[in-house]
Amino acid sequence: MRLIAVVLLCFCIDVAARAQGTPRTASALNLKDIHGRPVKLTDYKGKVVLLNFWATWCPPCRTEIPDLVKLQAKYRNRGLRIVGVTYPPEKITDVLRFKQKTRMNYRIALGTTETRSLFTSTETLPVTVVIDTEGAIRDVIEGIMYADEFDQKVKPLLSGARQSNTVRVSTKEKSRARNTTILVNSTGYQPTRIRLQRGVPAQLTFIRKVEETCGREIVIPAYGINLPLNTPVTITFTPRRNGRFKFTCGMNMFRGALGG
Repeated sequence: MRLIAVVLLCFCIDVAARAQGTPRTASALNLKDIHGRPVKLTDYKGKVVLLNFWATWCPPCRTEIPDLVKLQAKYRNRGLRIVGVTYPPEKITDVLRFKQKTRMNYRIALGTTETRSLFTSTETLPVTVVIDTEGAIRDVIEGIMYADEFDQKVKPLLSGARQSNTVRVSTKEKSRARNTTILVNSTGYQPTRIRLQRGVPAQLTFIRKVEETCGREIVIPAYGINLPLNTPVTITFTPRRNGRFKFTCGMNMFRGALGG
């Protein structure tokens, strides 16, 4: 039986900040797409590439894909190329069916358990690797890539981009998260993220509404508890910094990460 974990991470350490620094060259990618054609990073020289690792069985991945479809359509002429890389276990029939249903307008490569490790050691899904026009890895975005993250980390790399230090945050994300109820259902977490403020106590109540999510149980290791079906479980903590608490799906887990 697979376990799903909700992990409260990054209250003391900004993982994303540690990943930043001198860009490193992207590792070679040599896969096959869903039509059996080779997929290589060298095919995208001069383009900004988003390698999006995902799975049909990952609820947050399914939530993110319609946004990726819109981004590919909007920014294709400015050099954006999205490549979706599946994470096993997957059946190609499921991938093809999902592609048709969501009208995915970018290439899909069939990945292996080793593929993601070429670019990042994270166990999170979805995860997006940002590669610039020179083939350098500029960032790794864990969880769903939100609009402000795209504007800050991807848009400046595209042709015709204007540099700006302003990051827009929606009114909903500005609100303080003191008492929040999070439902865990077949589509993932609802809401998919909340914003936390340093020093403001947060009380999160998780309620699992369905038997099947990314697995059959939800375990919160930091508190030594599971989430039984239809039984609210509340956790409280005080964030040590401001940030967005993103709910994502890992290899065998749900996890939460506080990212600015």
